[in-house]
Amino acid sequence: MSKDDIKQTRINNLKEAQASRKEDSLNRVNQALKHLAHRKEKINFYTVAKQAKVSVAYLYKYPEIKQRIAEIRNTQSSMPREELKSTSEVSQTKIVARIKERIHQLESENKELKRKNEVLAGQVYRVHQLQEQIERQNSTIQDLEKQLNECKTFNTKSKVTPIKKKRYHNNKVTDEQIKSELTALNIQINSTLSKLIECTTKEIVLNAIDCLKGALATTKVKNPAGFLAEAIKNAWNKNQNNSDILEPEIFHQWFSIAQSQGLVVASRLIEGILYVCTPEGELISFDEMITKYPL
Repeated sequence: MSKDDIKQTRINNLKEAQASRKEDSLNRVNQALKHLAHRKEKINFYTVAKQAKVSVAYLYKYPEIKQRIAEIRNTQSSMPREELKSTSEVSQTKIVARIKERIHQLESENKELKRKNEVLAGQVYRVHQLQEQIERQNSTIQDLEKQLNECKTFNTKSKVTPIKKKRYHNNKVTDEQIKSELTALNIQINSTLSKLIECTTKEIVLNAIDCLKGALATTKVKNPAGFLAEAIKNAWNKNQNNSDILEPEIFHQWFSIAQSQGLVVASRLIEGILYVCTPEGELISFDEMITKYPL
């Protein structure tokens, strides 16, 4: 084979290889165009070259490829956009969905917090009520403690006074007439009674002793000393003038009968109201007694 034949053979081989590469590239470009069109992606020289794995210059090298890409690009740009969601629109849809879900979650949490807040508000109101109640009770306790201390101060020695000191208190009744009357009635004077006698006028004490005598004469008095103390405190008078009473004759008639039957021992006018005293030392209004024990 001559040199010319060898050279021609090599040229033919190169042409075949070049044709094969061109055909392969064209196939890849066509596949790239189909792929981009199927995915509805933008078609231009850059996207086609990237998809077909060739250079942009290679695409410009072949007029038929260049023309085809240019035509598709122009057609694509002139067509109205389809209302298909792009990748960014899909992403935005997902973001919006997540935001809505988050809003719904926050609204649920907000409702739960409001409910808990209402419960706590009720508990706080209850605590305030309890605090006010405690303060009122503390105030009441302080008042009661004050009264108790006053009572203790007044009666500190009366309950624990030895026998000798009781005898000493008996000696505090200095009036001989009163002492004689009490001795005759066999009344043991305690410290309270002795203080009461010393702080009261002699006339009131003697009137009270007369009331006690009248009660002892008509009935059995369980506690003469207690009866006498009540008579002194209330200034009972066996012979009190009741001229201010609207119906004095009725009262005197009723009182005389009631006294003879041992129902009453004395009478007293207090702030315009007539009271009678029972043998037990109880003060009862005349109106109540005459209703209970009519003539």
